[in-house]
Amino acid sequence: MMINILNAEQIKNIFSKLNPDAKPLFGKMSPQHVIEHLTKVLKISSGKIGVKLYFSPLETEVLKQKIIYSDIELPMGIKNPTMSDELAPLNHVNIREALNELYHEINYFEKKYIQNPNSKTIHPRMGELNYSEWLRFHNKHFLHHFKQYDLV
Repeated sequence: MMINILNAEQIKNIFSKLNPDAKPLFGKMSPQHVIEHLTKVLKISSGKIGVKLYFSPLETEVLKQKIIYSDIELPMGIKNPTMSDELAPLNHVNIREALNELYHEINYFEKKYIQNPNSKTIHPRMGELNYSEWLRFHNKHFLHHFKQYDLV
């Protein structure tokens, strides 16, 4: 299935199937943790949150080719170097508020790159990404977490 985070109707329809008490098929993030995690990555991509690069230029290029420029999906259990093994405290009182921020950040991401089409920001594993690379990554990343909760 193809995901397009810029298709608000598609994204909202998928999230409408998410039960706040659902248990993941893999991983340990709750539904609200997933939403807040996706929001954080959107903020990284739009430059609101800066991150350091965790790999060498060669490693980042190999990973970028594998993740961005291939049709493979993100594997179950993939590790994010910016996250600890402990779940982060939740930032919102409920899933509805978390979703509202997520939708806001999707819009901000799109507007940021419309206004700054040559902008690039650092992904912690793949180095500098431009708009089209970030969009492709976000689409795969959202799909990965939708599958975590059997939403697609």
